[in-house]
Amino acid sequence: RKDRMDRGRDVMTTVEAINACIPLNNPELTGQLGSLSEIVHYKKGDCIYDIGDIQKKVYVLIEGMLRCYFIDESQTEMTDSFMTEKGMVANSVEIFVGKETPSVVGVEVLNETTVLEIPVQAVFDLMQQYPRMAKLYVRCLHQALEFQNEINIKRLYLPGNKRYEWFCKKWPEVDRIASNQQIASFLGIRSESLSRLRHQKRKHQ
Repeated sequence: RKDRMDRGRDVMTTVEAINACIPLNNPELTGQLGSLSEIVHYKKGDCIYDIGDIQKKVYVLIEGMLRCYFIDESQTEMTDSFMTEKGMVANSVEIFVGKETPSVVGVEVLNETTVLEIPVQAVFDLMQQYPRMAKLYVRCLHQALEFQNEINIKRLYLPGNKRYEWFCKKWPEVDRIASNQQIASFLGIRSESLSRLRHQKRKHQ
């Protein structure tokens, strides 16, 4: 399902990953967090966590491409979002409420992906010791809200062709890799309509 690389062979250490993705500007805190974390490498098609799972870790994207999905009322798998930006926290809202609540979404790997994984309990414990950690927690909440708000606004107020234009600008690499169904369900348009839009885009490239 996933590879935990031997730390002696990892190109990047956990401390280096923290400094690159979530700089804390506190060597002591960074060292403690690094000792509790691990760098995990996922392959295309792997599931970081699935619908119904309890998220025991915070997943910070180092590099790669992720897809967040859910099941709608007709039992159809729908794409909720894509993640490609270094430092994004690939957890759903359940992780932020501080309770062991089953996830309503899952996260799938779309290509070779590297993630920094931090035990959730360690994050809450360190928040009690370090104000900087509490500020990071608030920043992650804010980031998640801004990210979801941008997606919702584009999907609600743009026509289908403009939604696809926005999607291609935001996630050009996802457009090259994700399936028609995955993108169409995210944009809220028919798969056939998306096929036409993708065909037109290729013709003008």
